[in-house]
Amino acid sequence: MGFWAGLALLLLGLHLVGEGLAAVKARRHLLARALGHPLGVLGAGLLLGLLSGSGTGFSLLALGLLEGGVLGLGQAALLSLAATAGAAFWVGVVALAQGGAAEALLVLGLPFLLWPRLRPVGFFFMGLGLLFLGFVRMGEGAESLKPFLAFLDPSPLGFYLLGLVLAFLLATANGVAALALALTPVLGREGAMALALGAGVGVSGALFWAYLGGRREALPLGAVLLAHRLLFSLPLFLLIPWLGPLGVVAFHVLAHLCFALGFLPLRGRYETWAEKLFPKRGVAPKYLSQEALETPSLAFALVQRELARVADAVRGMLAQAVRVLAQEEGGEAELAPLEEKVDRLTREVVLYTAELSTRTHDERAVRFFVMASELEHLGDLVRRIVRQAERLWAQGLTFSPEGREDLLEAMRAVLRRLELLAAALGTGEKALAEEVLRQAPALEAFLDRLRRAHLSRLEGGRPESRATTLAHLDLLITLEELAGGVERLCRLVLEL
Repeated sequence: MGFWAGLALLLLGLHLVGEGLAAVKARRHLLARALGHPLGVLGAGLLLGLLSGSGTGFSLLALGLLEGGVLGLGQAALLSLAATAGAAFWVGVVALAQGGAAEALLVLGLPFLLWPRLRPVGFFFMGLGLLFLGFVRMGEGAESLKPFLAFLDPSPLGFYLLGLVLAFLLATANGVAALALALTPVLGREGAMALALGAGVGVSGALFWAYLGGRREALPLGAVLLAHRLLFSLPLFLLIPWLGPLGVVAFHVLAHLCFALGFLPLRGRYETWAEKLFPKRGVAPKYLSQEALETPSLAFALVQRELARVADAVRGMLAQAVRVLAQEEGGEAELAPLEEKVDRLTREVVLYTAELSTRTHDERAVRFFVMASELEHLGDLVRRIVRQAERLWAQGLTFSPEGREDLLEAMRAVLRRLELLAAALGTGEKALAEEVLRQAPALEAFLDRLRRAHLSRLEGGRPESRATTLAHLDLLITLEELAGGVERLCRLVLEL
């Protein structure tokens, strides 16, 4: 079990190193300045990948920027490729692993955990220590795999495919490359290089997992990255016998640099191919039907179902805002597609209910009209939350760890109520709306406790709390308004 325990330690170490380096705030400003030109994206991606140690993390960041309309598909793919190339250099750090150094790094990281602001430093040193320790354990246990590999007797192509599958499942090219490095005495240099090369292709799988999680733009981005890496990996695979003297680490870095540089002249073609293969669907009402206006009861039911779509889009905006605040990355642009959906659907619902009101003079048309306006206002409030946080970060300020957790907890509480509202509109189940109203006093008391906790931090002289107090209190007020809007909508649901 020594080998597999070492692999687990190595993957955990990679994660902790990424967590520690994620605290480097300059990366956001560097990326913002570089987005205007492909070479700028390439350079920023290389540097930020090197600083973060995680190409997969920046692939998901590129996906977020693509979803927000900040980057086009080609730019997002280039950022992902460049960041992965920059992060590839970390495999060379793993090659320096020694048991004594691993223990020293683990001990060195412990004191930093005592101070919240320095915890990222502790995560970095402890992650590096786990990387080294895992690599040493993998090397010690590599001999135990000889009988298994002898039984399989895979060719270099087999190792290439194995690396592709492992990286696809684990969403890490560096982890599999480190595995190849540790197994070099068992696999041979060419086999280990083939394993690392396959991993460089398979790491595109992280975006396919994101697509399965509901992020639609991840599919075309993942397809472009997978196709490009596969295309460029084939000649590199054929050259392995001649590139053998480079070794696993240099070959791993070379492959990812080739992927990134080779994408520059082909970016336009990939974008055209993706547009044809994955055509975008415009935002349009799904349930509103002009024919149904002749049957008012049916038309009102369809309006309610369309409003459920609007509520779900607002819920998606708030979920995105939670992610932005939790990661301290992104901004208003990431909300743009969902905000556009809210605005367009709201407009269609308002026009439809106006027509219904003219024909029927039914009071329900007025209620639906008010509900549509209220939902649009909720979307504006969510955008205000992200805008406030974005302004704060632009000044080089961040919330205290406790303050940020309080805000995130409040946002999640409102998000749960939005989910109940959307479900009540979609299913017509009024008990869900009643549940939101029953929870209203508890939420009000919870928000009051958060204000008192913030006041306590101010009294304690916390510098982050003092610097961000206005933004913190403004966000709590905005969340209170959001909760109030959800409650008003639930009362309207009960009146339908």
